[in-house]
Amino acid sequence: MNEPLVISQDAGVLSLVQSAAAAAGISVHTCEASAQVRRAWAGASLVIVGVDQAAAVAGLGLPERGGVHVVGDDAEAVLAWSVPLSAPGLILPSQAGFLASLLDDAHRPSSSLGTVLRLFGATGGLGTSTLAMGLAVRAARRARRVAVVELDPTGGGLDVMAGVEAESGWRWGDLTAARGHVDDLTDHLPSVLGVSIVAASREVAIVPPEAVAAVLASLRRTHDLVVIDQGRVPPAHEETVLVVGADVRAVLAGQALLAGGLATTRAVVRTGPGRRLPLDLVAESLGVVVAGVMPHDGRLPMALEAGDPPGRAGGKTARGLDKLLDRLVPALAVPVQTRGLGTLRLREDEAMRPAHRGRP
Repeated sequence: MNEPLVISQDAGVLSLVQSAAAAAGISVHTCEASAQVRRAWAGASLVIVGVDQAAAVAGLGLPERGGVHVVGDDAEAVLAWSVPLSAPGLILPSQAGFLASLLDDAHRPSSSLGTVLRLFGATGGLGTSTLAMGLAVRAARRARRVAVVELDPTGGGLDVMAGVEAESGWRWGDLTAARGHVDDLTDHLPSVLGVSIVAASREVAIVPPEAVAAVLASLRRTHDLVVIDQGRVPPAHEETVLVVGADVRAVLAGQALLAGGLATTRAVVRTGPGRRLPLDLVAESLGVVVAGVMPHDGRLPMALEAGDPPGRAGGKTARGLDKLLDRLVPALAVPVQTRGLGTLRLREDEAMRPAHRGRP
């Protein structure tokens, strides 16, 4: 695999990238937008484009590829070039901590990295945390290694929702010093039903972005799926699933978030009492694809109060979560057997046998 490619003449950008690369023990290739870029573009494990060279890169007519990021200290300029280059943006130096994570990921085979699923609620009260935990539990029931991460310091604690608040293990308060490469955290985290939990800490209000980047990079290396409850911490550049209620207030809030730069093409719609807008109207109003519905389940609040994780048992909630999981993370879908002209979905217990285990 070729080394990461940095396209910039900005001394500040180059200094930050080279410092992050040195900390990770990785070499990077730097150049300005020219014939050198054409030769290195396709084979580079990661491409970092400084805003100062974004126009020149766009003008080269290079083939589309993944792993491209636009960086700079001007948030408006980064956002402006993010779209034409089809590349997430990083605002420097405030998000410099993510550089180490990107470089570390690029240094390792992509097949070893798990899927990251970020959830962000358009408003409070939609059950975004419940959805995050439920999807994680259902994925673990498919014999996958799963972690769920709480990024909202005021979220109340995913460990409380899971009924393991008294279990020993690290929370964010124990991980604030994490930087760069972090070894496997699994044995240090509280868990429930096979799901590793990184929960908010009652002692720490703000987790440094460098620590978040390092912990998420570690979890991706050791888990098949990492579900993130963004809470009220909007992601800066990662593709995110918007959780929105089927009601006017939630849809208007979703429109405001999208206008503010939230990167998303998919939404999960919460239905139930007071949430009865047609799904096609929600999708049209937001300009996103409705990946699925999380219906109201009147028994769920009592179960959560008792510390019974969502998705543990069968029933309406579990069935809804399974459908959503198949649509949001197709690589984790339960195999389907063909029989005659129809199809027969394998029973969950069959899908969990060793023959069906493995990474997506």
